[in-house]
Amino acid sequence: MDAAPRFRSARVARHRQLITGSAVLVVGAAIQAVTGSLFWLVAAQIDTKADVGSATKLFTSVLFVTYLAGFGLPVALARYAPNRDRDSDVVFTWSAIVTVASSTVLGGAYVAAFEFTDIFKSSATEVLTDFHAVLGPLLFVVAVAGAALSMIVDVRCMTARRWNLVLARITIVGIIRIPLLFLMQDGEHRALLLFLFAIGPVAASGIVGALFVPQVAEGRHRFGPKPSTAREAVRYSFVNYVSTLAYQAPYFALPVIVLTSVDSDAYASFYIAWGVVGLAFYVPTAIGQALLAEGGRDGARVYSQVKLAMLLALGLMVAGAAASYVGKDLVTTFYGEQYDDAARVLPVMMAAGIPWAVSSLLLSEARVLHRHIATVAITLTLTAAIVIPALHLVPIDGIDGASRAWFIGNVVAAGVAVVFTLAGRIRAADTGRDVPPVIAPVDPDGAAGPEQAAQPDPVGAHSHQG
Repeated sequence: MDAAPRFRSARVARHRQLITGSAVLVVGAAIQAVTGSLFWLVAAQIDTKADVGSATKLFTSVLFVTYLAGFGLPVALARYAPNRDRDSDVVFTWSAIVTVASSTVLGGAYVAAFEFTDIFKSSATEVLTDFHAVLGPLLFVVAVAGAALSMIVDVRCMTARRWNLVLARITIVGIIRIPLLFLMQDGEHRALLLFLFAIGPVAASGIVGALFVPQVAEGRHRFGPKPSTAREAVRYSFVNYVSTLAYQAPYFALPVIVLTSVDSDAYASFYIAWGVVGLAFYVPTAIGQALLAEGGRDGARVYSQVKLAMLLALGLMVAGAAASYVGKDLVTTFYGEQYDDAARVLPVMMAAGIPWAVSSLLLSEARVLHRHIATVAITLTLTAAIVIPALHLVPIDGIDGASRAWFIGNVVAAGVAVVFTLAGRIRAADTGRDVPPVIAPVDPDGAAGPEQAAQPDPVGAHSHQG
């Protein structure tokens, strides 16, 4: 048998689970995007803009609190509960308990912040208390807990290599909620119903999954004994929690800044535009994940890979920005004339995808080459350059201010990414390391060289649920 085909066959077999997992996450993200867009498109056709806006405010609020309540547990589970054994069962059980506790505390605090303070211009939770002073907030807390549990359930299925269950949950949740829209169309609390139709299946899948997923890994819920890696798992969870907060902050913070500053009608338009932007921005992110997984492997040069990835991402994002400008009237064609302000802000927000392609791929280069200072600088700049202008512009100019803050922040982050990347490359050249490290290939007979491994991101697929 020829050595080259045997080497390729061994390499493919060794990475089969990574390839499968990555494919499932990409397909799952696509299903979430399509079914989520379809859900809100149908809602916009049969419901008032104010009801859609109020429902999307609550839906965004759940995603924001879920983001805060994660505590890095999905990533920690992927690292410290990877097997079908007692220790993995214990780690999952306590992760579920911590998730429910943190979701309850933070969900309740979020509602209280809107109901008992005057620091926000617009309320995101009045729909809950208008329904019932206690039951309304309780529904919100349960929704947050269920959504957070769905993330760790997916990770447990991934570590058990039950990818079919991950994809099945995402698909069923995405499809089943669409026909719910036609129930109780004349209901008194229609905005609350829209919110429950959107988040209910997600939360239910998380709660039911948390109860039964240990059986998928041929285990059960266990409270002890404490695993020997418990201390390391807690530390790992905290470190990744801080990292995730910084990296994903703009995607969760900006919608919350907007919903606290504009009325429900304006927020409905913002959310429609934001949904398109979230889907488009996932393209450079996915390319960056591929670069992170493949950077420098099999003798390839990282700089060459970055150049190729950059050309691909920039080409796609330039095309997307141009299409959003030329075809912005399609927004009103599909959603109606009342959503014309969504069509107005969409081109500016999509144009931000061009600098985002630059910063996201240069961030991946920094991670591949272990340039930690550049990684932190790019991440923090992206967050600060979006959030700080948004806090000033959104209360004054509403969703137009949000679109400008989004564009400004991404341009600034791209500039910082370019500066740190050039500095890193110059430093490498001055020290005689003008070529990035090349990762040695794995010998087909099992004699391994230093290989760069990568795992699918268990969190990323949940960043834009619907």
